[in-house]
Amino acid sequence: MTKVVRLGYQTKVGLWLLSLLAISSYSFAQVNISGKPGLMNIPTARILADGTFLIGYHYNPSHYDPRSDNPNVKNTGNVGEGQSNSIFYATLALLPRLEININVFRVNGYIPVNERGIGDRQFDIKYAVLTERERRPAVAVIVSAPFGIDNSLVTYAAAATKNFTLTDQLTTEVTIGFGSPYYFDRSDNRGNDFDIFSNYKLHNKNERSNPYLSGPFGGARFTYKKTVGGMVEWDSRHLNLGAYATLFNHWTIQAGVINFDQVTFGTSYATSLFHLPKRLKRKGA
Repeated sequence: MTKVVRLGYQTKVGLWLLSLLAISSYSFAQVNISGKPGLMNIPTARILADGTFLIGYHYNPSHYDPRSDNPNVKNTGNVGEGQSNSIFYATLALLPRLEININVFRVNGYIPVNERGIGDRQFDIKYAVLTERERRPAVAVIVSAPFGIDNSLVTYAAAATKNFTLTDQLTTEVTIGFGSPYYFDRSDNRGNDFDIFSNYKLHNKNERSNPYLSGPFGGARFTYKKTVGGMVEWDSRHLNLGAYATLFNHWTIQAGVINFDQVTFGTSYATSLFHLPKRLKRKGA
């Protein structure tokens, strides 16, 4: 008897994006799961052009839910059950070396009434300690603000990134880094969300079954004609493969496979706050 495999809606969307990448049109800002310049899950030391603003969405599959078995999540009734996640984000290159990022992490599917809300809000800062030169990589540090109560993608990491030209049309960007397994948050402050100066505690990400960026990570991005490319990464736990493309110079789509197991995908739109659209330029002339 032939076994019929039924694909979920999210998986179908991810496969559609993967096929679309083959027919697409400068990578304005290809970003990772939380909206930072990166690959799929890992960040890089690549810095956005000054004044760049981007917004986007990323889908994270259920087997790799960073909230699974999180001892700091209380009263959810389903902590041990992995669920897929939706991450919404906005990133701004505030200064030539400084980026700020806000992301909202939401669990897809059923959520107990007493746990429903906007989602886990997280505020991150990225600073380029070194910019890339001919004989040295760019180096950046990424730090999450400790004010959160349960930030699933909390990041304390350092990364080094170097670009290489392989041919006239093919380049590669190589990144290595390390993510601290330890972080501070206010997970004991539930019910008193507005008191941001108390109940800080040190936690270990490795207490979770799917800790985000806990240990060494690295990867490479291959770009063809500054438009489409492939990605391979080790996110400190899994080996992931993906691809991306930029349409109309601003809209980026990407998709990949986490641990050769489940599909992940995302999309973002980036623009420069220093350059007016052509229509506005004509009106102002």
